[in-house]
Amino acid sequence: GCERWPGSVTYRRAVRDSTLGSSRWLHALALGVVVAVSGVLAVLLHRNGHTQGDDFALYIRQARSLFDGDVGAVVADNRFAVLNSDSAFSPIAYPWVWPLLLSPFVFLWDYDYDRLKLVEVMVFMVWLVLLHGIVRRRLGRTAALAVVAVIGTAPLYLEHTDELLTEFPYLAAVAIFLWWYDRIRAHATLLTASRAELVTLGAFVTLAFNVRREGLVLVGVIAVMQLYDLLVSAGHPVRIDGVIERVRTTWSALVTPFVAFGVSAAAFQLVLPTALFPDNGNSTQFIDDRLGEYPEILTDQLGLGEHPLLGIAILGLAAAGAVIGVHKRPALDAPLLLLTLASALAISTHLRKVDRYWFQITPWVVYFCAVALLAAGALVIRRHHTIGRLVAVVPLVAIVMAHLVVLPGKVGDAREFDAAGRVQSGPSNPSVAPIFEAVSTLTPPDAVIAYFRARTMTLLTDRRSFQTKNLERIAQNADYFAQRRNSTFWQPTLELGEARRAGFEEVWSNASWILWRTPRDDD
Repeated sequence: GCERWPGSVTYRRAVRDSTLGSSRWLHALALGVVVAVSGVLAVLLHRNGHTQGDDFALYIRQARSLFDGDVGAVVADNRFAVLNSDSAFSPIAYPWVWPLLLSPFVFLWDYDYDRLKLVEVMVFMVWLVLLHGIVRRRLGRTAALAVVAVIGTAPLYLEHTDELLTEFPYLAAVAIFLWWYDRIRAHATLLTASRAELVTLGAFVTLAFNVRREGLVLVGVIAVMQLYDLLVSAGHPVRIDGVIERVRTTWSALVTPFVAFGVSAAAFQLVLPTALFPDNGNSTQFIDDRLGEYPEILTDQLGLGEHPLLGIAILGLAAAGAVIGVHKRPALDAPLLLLTLASALAISTHLRKVDRYWFQITPWVVYFCAVALLAAGALVIRRHHTIGRLVAVVPLVAIVMAHLVVLPGKVGDAREFDAAGRVQSGPSNPSVAPIFEAVSTLTPPDAVIAYFRARTMTLLTDRRSFQTKNLERIAQNADYFAQRRNSTFWQPTLELGEARRAGFEEVWSNASWILWRTPRDDD
């Protein structure tokens, strides 16, 4: 029994294990609180209805097609819209993972946007937990909690759960890939991992690729990290013959994740087809403009307002953290850096500024800033590592406090909006809904409708639709034109006299809309 006396080795180990266990439980509790608060804040920031942008409409229609059994018809209808609309309008169909996830909830709740947005919140919360695990493995629990708190209280991130889009599902899918990659790295390399582990790694690339096409960058991440493992395993100094020999002995492991990705992606495509690489007007000519916009987008997404110079400073700190992280933990931090840079380039090919695309970049910028801050804290207080860590996370905590100052006002505005019975300017808004009712009751089921949000029109009326600014195209290809008064957004200008001279016949109208029968209908 002497090993139980205070001062004994066994006793000290027991105390240490108990302390560590208590610390883990406290951190787990803290993480649970942060994630739960994030979820509650997200819901409180939701507003009645949905925004007018209609990407969500195609996601919901694809989700519904999975239990209605008309996937082919949905794809065909949207193909019609794409071929007849102005360019850079929409892919033929979106990748199917998000519709698959939405499908059972659409079955249960139909087009109840307010309920469906709870799925977005759940995905956001799952991603925060995965993000914590990824950062914890690299920087420890305190820094991981700070990074998650920064993102989990950022107003723009919370407000974005009010839209049924793929930014958070994609972040979650990428996090699953990184979590599995970390699991492999805990005991092996990409050359020595088991076949099952490497097959799963490739399958997780397919998962991300079928949420958003940017997931293809993960193939490059795997390839670069395989090259790293080859160079390390070839010894020092690296010799070409040593690398060649290593390739010869590990070729099966090298090809396995790519074969797994190729086979699983092909199988997914056969079951649920969509455009592998949709042409939405992307081009390398836009890269300079898009990258130049990111510093102010970064500070805005961090809840600091749009300040390009501050954004550049934050990116400079993150760059220093990337150098430090890759030097200290090349097998762990290099994939995050590769993912960030490759994703940023992919996003930057878009023809216009879309802030939400950068949601996938900002968390890793915050991570690399945390790396730099921890390194600075360690330099300042070498003998007190714990204090150094606390000092290092102070800037992150300051950002969280800034969020907590503004969030009550934003929540109050959203609650006041809902309490007043107001609805966002999307399809369920009382001033918008009548046009869908008019189309549903006054046009035949096989009618073609020209409308500035074609996918929403098809979702709510089951009529084929397209959108264009070209009046001649409407006259030739549409049976009806649902015109929004006093607007030129993705529709031509059409005055009453001009319309009647051109042979358009007014079928229905109110203060906001006119439903025209086109001259084509008389042919």
